[in-house]
Amino acid sequence: MMKNILIIIFLISQIFPQGEWLPGTAHTLPQGRWEYGLFQPVRWGQSENREISFYKLTALLMPGVTIKQGWGQRSGWTISTTHALYYPTPLLKMVAKPGIGGMISPEFEIPNMVSLWNMVLASKDLDQGKIFTIKAGIALAFGGGDLAMESTIDLPLIYHRLAVYYNSWLLRFGSDVNGRLNKKWTYLVDSDLFLIPGMKGSFALEHKGMVTWEKSSRFHISMGYKMVYGQYPDGYPSENITRLHILPLLDLQWAKE
Repeated sequence: MMKNILIIIFLISQIFPQGEWLPGTAHTLPQGRWEYGLFQPVRWGQSENREISFYKLTALLMPGVTIKQGWGQRSGWTISTTHALYYPTPLLKMVAKPGIGGMISPEFEIPNMVSLWNMVLASKDLDQGKIFTIKAGIALAFGGGDLAMESTIDLPLIYHRLAVYYNSWLLRFGSDVNGRLNKKWTYLVDSDLFLIPGMKGSFALEHKGMVTWEKSSRFHISMGYKMVYGQYPDGYPSENITRLHILPLLDLQWAKE
């Protein structure tokens, strides 16, 4: 039971990596505005060009914080950067405990590790209220030099995000399109590519499609799907294997100012 709960918590927290009214764009929240959901991160507009967010579901198991800094406009593009710091050691030690976790063998030692995720986002307004966003970034990890490769958790969303602790770095690229269907309904289509040179499972392509019903400026309901096509280690005689997973999405979102 404990293992299943941990898997669900981590998976859900990674399905909604942006969690804002305009998911994945370079825009920051207005100063003083708060947004939160059942599974999305808590977000706070600290100033007109800076916001701070954290995942409440994994705050104890995998502490982390993200800062998005807006840098204004360049040639019609809104530019921002995000900088996130994560400490996964409590989560990995929990799932390595015999009889409790079971996802990692207790024979492997989990060191103290941190990762720093940096990304540049550029958003441009298109016709009919659409917003197009491109993004690119690099993640760096420190402290995982002695982490055994056999201790990886070979599950969608989890493997390629934790791979940075085994490989010390990874690259991430993506694009988003946000648009409006009518007065009450909006949509999001996005794609993200993870590249981890040196790992057996060296890539993952993620795609998300969502629609959101805006009941008011303070309450939204989002639903959709997440598709993950990734490469994972498969052991002898195969070096790796590619798999396709599709996961349902549903979330309730609130805001206050």
